[in-house]
Amino acid sequence: MRGVAAALAAIVVAGTLTYGALGAHLRGPSVFADELIYMDATRAVAAGHRPVERDRSYGRGPLYPVVAAPVFALAADDRDAYRALKWFNAFLFALAAVPVYFLARRLLGTRWSVGVAGLSVAIPSALYSGMVLTESIAYLTSSLALLAVALALERPTARRQLVALGAVAVAALARPQLAVLEVAFPLGLGVRWLMLPAGSRPTLGVVRRLWPTAAAVGGLAVLAVAALASGHANLKDYNDVFTSYEPLSVAKWSWYTLAGLALYLAVVPVAAAPAAVLHLWRRGSARDGAFLGLFLSASVLTILVVAAFSSASFGFQRLHDRYLFYVVPLWLVLFASWLERGARSSLTALAAGGALVLALLATLPTHLLERDGAVQFDAVATALWARIRDLDPARPGVFRLVLLLAALAGIAALLVPGRLRPALLAPLLLVFACNAAIVWDARAADADRNVYENDRASTWSWVDHAVPDDHAVTAIYAESACWFATRDAFRWTEFFSERIGPVIRLGLPAPPGVVTDGTNGEVAGDGTVRVAGSVLRPGYVVTSPGLQVRGRPVAHGTLAGLRLWRVDGPLRMRGVRSNAEAVAVPCSRGAP
Repeated sequence: MRGVAAALAAIVVAGTLTYGALGAHLRGPSVFADELIYMDATRAVAAGHRPVERDRSYGRGPLYPVVAAPVFALAADDRDAYRALKWFNAFLFALAAVPVYFLARRLLGTRWSVGVAGLSVAIPSALYSGMVLTESIAYLTSSLALLAVALALERPTARRQLVALGAVAVAALARPQLAVLEVAFPLGLGVRWLMLPAGSRPTLGVVRRLWPTAAAVGGLAVLAVAALASGHANLKDYNDVFTSYEPLSVAKWSWYTLAGLALYLAVVPVAAAPAAVLHLWRRGSARDGAFLGLFLSASVLTILVVAAFSSASFGFQRLHDRYLFYVVPLWLVLFASWLERGARSSLTALAAGGALVLALLATLPTHLLERDGAVQFDAVATALWARIRDLDPARPGVFRLVLLLAALAGIAALLVPGRLRPALLAPLLLVFACNAAIVWDARAADADRNVYENDRASTWSWVDHAVPDDHAVTAIYAESACWFATRDAFRWTEFFSERIGPVIRLGLPAPPGVVTDGTNGEVAGDGTVRVAGSVLRPGYVVTSPGLQVRGRPVAHGTLAGLRLWRVDGPLRMRGVRSNAEAVAVPCSRGAP
């Protein structure tokens, strides 16, 4: 046991050091909107308040801001807090190796379980630990929930059910999508019971002992229906997932999502899955049945949730393995069980797995494998394949052939003798490493913005250092050439300055479907700035050098020369009488 503890500790330490060091190369926020939300919420909890998003209510999972708040509170300033949070995220992500190890031990020996724990930390989705996001704590809590559900499936006592329900609830507090694991338990139990001989299946008395799960699922269903019927359900950005998808579209995207998972796992584990499932089904022990029920139910439910998101208008019709990778440990355990036992596989099952991956990769639209960095943030598995496709972009048929050859190679690999099967981990490790290298490099380049003239905390949080503690600051911009030239300066200033509250946009009407930064404002004929008909009285205002306001300049910051103004009374623009005139203002460099 000491050896196992040492091995797991080594994995956690190595993962923390590796991802902490890689995260340090991301100098600032590169996924601005999401990172700002969680930075603000964590900052608010650290100050003893409820989580908020600037001047709006916080509608995301509350677990991360609460758990990360002490890290923020111990930091000297916002810049140091941002850097410390990324190390904290790296530790949380690497710590998932521990529950994954114990999950793997339900089926595997010690060495294979340690190996699966290491692989679960080596996945390219570790990229998210380098940003102020919830994925790290969600990965840890989802792994704990999977372990708890597996134990409850093995022996569904009331106590184990309650522990599993509690673990799922904690995971859902990190990311609400993980609440589907609560449904995975009854579905998984059905799979396990189907594996039993007809004469030994549960009686009514056994079913009655499932009252904790029945009460929890029924209660959640009632609350969800009541909340949606009342019209007061706060679904925030995810409202589209519940209102704009169609069953056929979800079915199509489920197929594409499974294809994306096959690419994520380097094809071979998905091709081997039917044979591995059949092997566990034939063995039929309590642990085999429990794991198989968990694997099938959790995978199907997660794929459906991700497919629903991808098919909705907010999902932008693209792959999202950012929301899928939580089930990757289950696929790694299943694959390792097939590798470890070296069982003679049914040729029919191997043929079914081969046909599955061939069909998946033959029908996956190649335009979904985007090289664009913003897309690959949500779909890290596309990185390597997009690079391969771009070697000969003029002939898409060649890339399709490459995909099919990869599938055929994966199928052929399944036929190696049992003693050589551990070598099948090589393509998995290679694909993990290539995708990780590509996406980390892309995010580091995207975060390498030349915003500040030095690395002093007072330079990064320049607004906070110039404004009294009890005053908020309004950031105001016009979507002019000056805005696009100073956008990074605006965003980093907002990110690292606690005092900035509302952000007001003075732009022309945005095209349908285009999401803009900030709240729309309007410049009236007398030069006053209004929001929803009310005149702004902000006290302090940050503007780009191109916009002049009637007030006293207090400070300037960033290499772009953003200006901080003290405004007494209504906010009035100088030389601007409409939004169109504000957009046309040229950008003048320099400080006042």
